[in-house]
Amino acid sequence: RPRTTTRHLSSPASSPWHVHAKTTNMPSSSSNNDDDDDDDDDDDYPNLNHIISSIGMHIFTYLPLGSILNGNASPLLVNTIFHDAIYQSLGQTSNLSLSQCAHLRKINDDALINLITNIVEVSEAYHPGYTRQVQRRRRYDCSNTSNNGVCPCPIKVTHLDVSRCRMLKGEGIHYCLKHMPGVERVICSATLKFDATNHFATCGDLHTSKLEYLDVSGCVRLDNIGIKRLVTTVQGKHIRHLDFSGCSNLIDDSVAGTVAFCQGLECLNVAGAVDLTAFGVGLIAYVCRSTLRCLSLRECKSVNLPKLLMSASDELIDLAGSEDDHRALPPNFKGDTNDRSLYIAALCSVLVQMMRVHDNVGEILHMSQRYMASFKKLDDKWSTIWGLNVLERRNKDDRLFGNLEVLDIGHVGNSNIRLEGCIATIAWLNGGKLKQVDLEGLENVSHFDVSVLGSTSRNNFKRLNASSITDLPSEHSSCFFFHAMKNISELDLSGCKHWQGNSKGVALVFLTNLRSLKLDNTDIKEAVLVTVLTKCKKLLNLSVSGCRDLTSSKICAAKLVNRDLRLLELDCRYINLDASLWKIQKVYPSLLRLNARCTEKGRRMLKAHQTSYSWRVGARESRNKSCKSKKRKRGNNNSASSSNDESKEVVSFSSNRCSILSTGVSYSKSCEQEMFGCKTCGIGFGNFVCLACSKKCHEGHEVFSVGYGLGCCDCCIFSDCKCLEFDEEPRRGIIY
Repeated sequence: RPRTTTRHLSSPASSPWHVHAKTTNMPSSSSNNDDDDDDDDDDDYPNLNHIISSIGMHIFTYLPLGSILNGNASPLLVNTIFHDAIYQSLGQTSNLSLSQCAHLRKINDDALINLITNIVEVSEAYHPGYTRQVQRRRRYDCSNTSNNGVCPCPIKVTHLDVSRCRMLKGEGIHYCLKHMPGVERVICSATLKFDATNHFATCGDLHTSKLEYLDVSGCVRLDNIGIKRLVTTVQGKHIRHLDFSGCSNLIDDSVAGTVAFCQGLECLNVAGAVDLTAFGVGLIAYVCRSTLRCLSLRECKSVNLPKLLMSASDELIDLAGSEDDHRALPPNFKGDTNDRSLYIAALCSVLVQMMRVHDNVGEILHMSQRYMASFKKLDDKWSTIWGLNVLERRNKDDRLFGNLEVLDIGHVGNSNIRLEGCIATIAWLNGGKLKQVDLEGLENVSHFDVSVLGSTSRNNFKRLNASSITDLPSEHSSCFFFHAMKNISELDLSGCKHWQGNSKGVALVFLTNLRSLKLDNTDIKEAVLVTVLTKCKKLLNLSVSGCRDLTSSKICAAKLVNRDLRLLELDCRYINLDASLWKIQKVYPSLLRLNARCTEKGRRMLKAHQTSYSWRVGARESRNKSCKSKKRKRGNNNSASSSNDESKEVVSFSSNRCSILSTGVSYSKSCEQEMFGCKTCGIGFGNFVCLACSKKCHEGHEVFSVGYGLGCCDCCIFSDCKCLEFDEEPRRGIIY
């Protein structure tokens, strides 16, 4: 990697390249053009100018962006051909990401504008035959265009990622979008100083007609006016994904303006919008009912779901209570007569409970009906503006949440809002398309809601977070509760305090496809857990922290029966440790984390993953680490060679297999990686697959890049992962 300190190349004492000057025949900054003929006559050594000129700027496409931009202050860039070839290659790249390396995230608006200006000027003024006497640059004014105001710049970037660039205020981002008419994805998450009010003031100023993905999550300075100006300026009628999580100033007015422009919205994240009400949520769900597939309302404290769903619940209870109750069944319901009876019974029970817990049912029902009338009126108005057939849209199914696949309503509303019946109503309106639901922190949800949800989405249901639900099913109805979710891969029931009885909860054995199971602070019995562990052969993560009735020896004994059990993470804090942690690691040699701490293997795998990722993206090593490595004493040659062989083995392991085998399922600063989505398998909307799975498991699929960030691969949750290849474990006796 080129050094970052700039030195004059003509000084033999200070130049680090002077020793190799004869070998590489690199021209110095003070050399004249007349010396080029003398260099051509010297055939003993290769000429880098001739190499770059003959190959072209394509040679830099094999370098990571972090290494290229790290060389801005390098002596190599004093050379004209190097300088122009690098900026010309940046102009031809499709992915311009400044978030993958820590040294790139320090860029400010002036530096970003300077970078884009250099790319534009070099690409416009570049000619293979120019000499140094000719003017190297020519200023290009993108405002004086005749193509309907569209900038004809040669920048071909389709993916712009400036997330975590905390020095950007908005001017540089606006300048980038002005020169990137073909951009499709813009990620500005955690750009804390980003303010669109001042820099995105002109409506239609940017001609980003291909923009489909806009992420401004964590931009705390975005207010109501800024969100409106941002969406209108980028002309977001083709936007499919909007992420406003962390923008606490979002209100119903800004949501209405956003929906009016984004007619084909598929994913919306408004987590943390404390002033957003049920009217704004319902407006999104109704206007975008045919396209909306992901919705996150986490910690939206002002959203009252009963006011939004009471009219649909009133219609549903009439259908379920009538003799012709088949209309209350979901379209894809599969089950025998007994399953149908249990489903209708659970649905009627939770809807009756919903009517009883509210004292002012008539007032809530009247408000819900007024909401629906307003939604239909606004939908007709905007359909006319969009040029759509109003009658055709009315004849279609007008159910809320009709195509939703991912729903996050964790901590929605306040503690005084009773949510019994809301989840069941959403499941009925959805028709069984939900794949992932998060109900964290909702204590007022009934177990009948979860039963109806699992029975409705039986074939597609993969992930459920139902922690803190206090109303768990009885021993008699628990079989239907868990049998309805037999295809689920990740389940979180932490904080459920009603696992009483030695056999209660044994219906968990129906969940044989589990990859992750969390039962923290529950009263689950030891015999039930052992039975579950012997049946779940695909389990990777188990968390039973705070379960006082469990012993570590029984967890080890489950491995003796189920040899296919390969746990990557185990959290058994605050249980009876009659078997030591050392013995647990011997029984489960595949563990990467034990009690929220990395094991020896976990540290090696995580270090190898971080090193491999740093090399792929061209991240620069921090000075603190380099100083520590210089001060560290060198060991003997044998230990050094063994450690090198070990690191090579781990790196090859992490690069050819799923990244979850290196990072585990927990988030940490060292698990940063490339993120990809798959439209064929429906993996997206906050979920992603790693680099290895995108090449092997999803070969031939419609895979797209999401960006870079922290997380674990979800390929094993939503599809059949082919990269989960564990090492062979020694056949030894179980020691405990």
